[in-house]
Amino acid sequence: MADAGGGLRFRLRVDEEALAQDLAHAGEAARAAIEPAVRELEGGGVTVDSLRPCDPEARDGTQLSDCVKHYIPQPDGQWGAVFTIDREALKPALVLLAVGERHPSKSWRPSVYEIAHRRLHRDD
Repeated sequence: MADAGGGLRFRLRVDEEALAQDLAHAGEAARAAIEPAVRELEGGGVTVDSLRPCDPEARDGTQLSDCVKHYIPQPDGQWGAVFTIDREALKPALVLLAVGERHPSKSWRPSVYEIAHRRLHRDD
């Protein structure tokens, strides 16, 4: 973590393939908000103050213990990013698991939390 003004920050590692998949399924407004936000976080880090813990076991069946979320745009945007800890990094860092709509209005669309859950537990 570094203090580059504005508080403590975690470095961010972005899985470009996962980001591309998520953006391909997002609408134009979502892409316009999410992509620059992710690039800004990747370049400048994620402030600790912008992170919220994910529910370890949510009502929708997702299990995201040890994960945190960041709303896009801040402070309580419609979209979000879910991160996990980069356990291979020498210094504390976050890994982007998923980006997308936090609570989709269409029930058939997966939320960012459901996408993150699937990616986190795909080896189970």
